[in-house]
Amino acid sequence: MIDVHHHAYHARLADELGVAEMAPGVPVPTWTPEDSLRVLDRNGLDGAVLSVLLPDAARPSAGLVRRVNEWTAELLGDRFAGLASLPMGDPDAMFDELAHALDVLEMDGVVLSASLPDGRLLGDPSLAPLFDELNRRRAVVFVHPNPAYGCSCTGPGVPPPLVDFVMDTTRAVAGLLFGGTLRRCPDVRFILAHGGGAVPYLAQRFELAGEWVVPGADARQVRDDLRRPYYEMAQSASAGALACLRTVTDESHILFGTDYPFMPEPVVASTLRAMSGPDHARALFGRFT
Repeated sequence: MIDVHHHAYHARLADELGVAEMAPGVPVPTWTPEDSLRVLDRNGLDGAVLSVLLPDAARPSAGLVRRVNEWTAELLGDRFAGLASLPMGDPDAMFDELAHALDVLEMDGVVLSASLPDGRLLGDPSLAPLFDELNRRRAVVFVHPNPAYGCSCTGPGVPPPLVDFVMDTTRAVAGLLFGGTLRRCPDVRFILAHGGGAVPYLAQRFELAGEWVVPGADARQVRDDLRRPYYEMAQSASAGALACLRTVTDESHILFGTDYPFMPEPVVASTLRAMSGPDHARALFGRFT
């Protein structure tokens, strides 16, 4: 089994970020590749797909993003695949880094924050050229909550990772859906973090959008568009969540993920117990075949 949601926070990165927290109440983790390999081995896992989300508070430069990708690329092999980060606030550097990561470093795809520091979501029209290029490349794109995302609507005592992260992904997918990106870019192989957020629960509501708030939206097309992404189950592998997701897509698009090292090893083990059947991640990550 391949863990498609596995974070690599290199010791060198922690030194360069200059911030102590990934998100409010979520410290930058201490991590080594040896830690991950031990967790993989103890749980009978074949490999992991490494990704790095850079906190907005660190104001990561294009140079830092390049270094992070090079550090991750050093680890690629039989046990680790790697997703490239992109400097999303710098359009020219963003395309340069995409080409460098995929063509030179031979990384396995990209990881994108569901929302950007300036408030844009992935469905924003300004990002259409990026998705067109990702579609041309048939790239794997892992959509992950923005670590800095948060709002005051949940009130005190409710840290952003509990609700805001899930809704960040949900809003991004809704924008990609109704803005037409999912349909226009059928060769982008999207992986949606945390079971797609609230998307499976809201799927029928999205299908009914054409009846009242999105004139012309076709329920069948919405249903087909939501069936195509892959949904990984980190922090979402309860029986109820899985049952809901299985009404939206088929088993071949449900992937094992853990959110390690933010989730400790006992959660890795319990998530693995909840998942059954063949490992469909190998269809996306050729280095594991």
